[in-house]
Amino acid sequence: MQAGTRMRRSALAGVVGIASAVALVGWNGAQAHVHAAGATPVKIGFANPLTGSEASYGVSDYNAVKLAVNSVNAKGGVDGHKVQIIAYDTKADPATGIAGAHYFVSQGVNAVIGFFNSDISIPASAILHAAGIPMVSAASTNPKLTEQGFHNVFRVCGTDNEQGLVEAEFARNVLHAKTAVVLDDEEVYGEGVSQFFANDFKKLGGKILSHQGINPNLTDYTSLLTQVKAMHPDILQFGGFDPAAGLLVKQGRSLGLKSTFISDDGVIGPAFTQAGGRSAVGSFLSSAPSPQDLASARPFVAEYVRTYHAQPTEFAGYNYDALNVIVQAIRDAHSITPAAIIRALAGIHTFKGVTGRVDFNSIGNNTTPEYVIYRVQSNYSNKIYWNPNAH
Repeated sequence: MQAGTRMRRSALAGVVGIASAVALVGWNGAQAHVHAAGATPVKIGFANPLTGSEASYGVSDYNAVKLAVNSVNAKGGVDGHKVQIIAYDTKADPATGIAGAHYFVSQGVNAVIGFFNSDISIPASAILHAAGIPMVSAASTNPKLTEQGFHNVFRVCGTDNEQGLVEAEFARNVLHAKTAVVLDDEEVYGEGVSQFFANDFKKLGGKILSHQGINPNLTDYTSLLTQVKAMHPDILQFGGFDPAAGLLVKQGRSLGLKSTFISDDGVIGPAFTQAGGRSAVGSFLSSAPSPQDLASARPFVAEYVRTYHAQPTEFAGYNYDALNVIVQAIRDAHSITPAAIIRALAGIHTFKGVTGRVDFNSIGNNTTPEYVIYRVQSNYSNKIYWNPNAH
């Protein structure tokens, strides 16, 4: 989801609780392999930010994958092969993440789950395509990922154009907003969602008063927000991540900016309310439904909470499904070779996962993703405010 030179903070020293048949690989190359007994293990690479500013997402996703692996291996594996995860910490840094794709190739993995960030996934997919390794993304939402003509690339989540459209429809048709100012963090993910929002908002009859990029590493946006206030927009839409979003809404409210704040699923984590405080309450955030809000994910959430004593983040269920989709492809192919897995993935249309049905189209996109609009509550929790999928 990122591009440019966004600075990273090391939020976690590492990842604990590595499950049986799982290998964690750090950027320094250190490994802790646990070899599966019996038949040749199925080696699946997993690439997410496990340390740094986005580690809260990456660690939760990794925990979900471990739950799926444990379940598969407890039943004897897949066609007699135990599943072994080789986890790679991208730190949400493009150079580090791209190096991870080369690492997976050198390790001879059978498939890859990743990458979390679109600005890593897009170049990494080319490396894996050249090596003939299947890749299933559970969080990279930039449309370009599956528009490159790579037959090995699939995604179980939705795309930025779908999310931007939901935000625009909500702003125009539900809030009846007429004008908007759009800000984005000039990174692949945030810029993409904001551009789709702006395009669709205009198509629906709204007016974009201004659209500009910001530096997400700044701590003072008052000068910019003073300009925004003078425009009197109905909506302030931001594409990007927390905590920049939290600072924008907090500093805007302190200036008397009354525009309704709308942002995306890069903002839906606790860092938004930590940075925004009371000013974040009432903000609207688009996202795929969190596992906690899906009836199909209730057993997964219960198992996750029992195991990790915490709630899964919104992409955890998609990562759980990504692992199981690969396992299903191996079963369908009766082979663990990457080429056979790719062919079988292309034939998956009715897979029932914890996030719902997975139906891959001709370019590898899931045709059945859902997005909803959450509203930040007074206790800083998120509650679905608008569900365009409800009938």
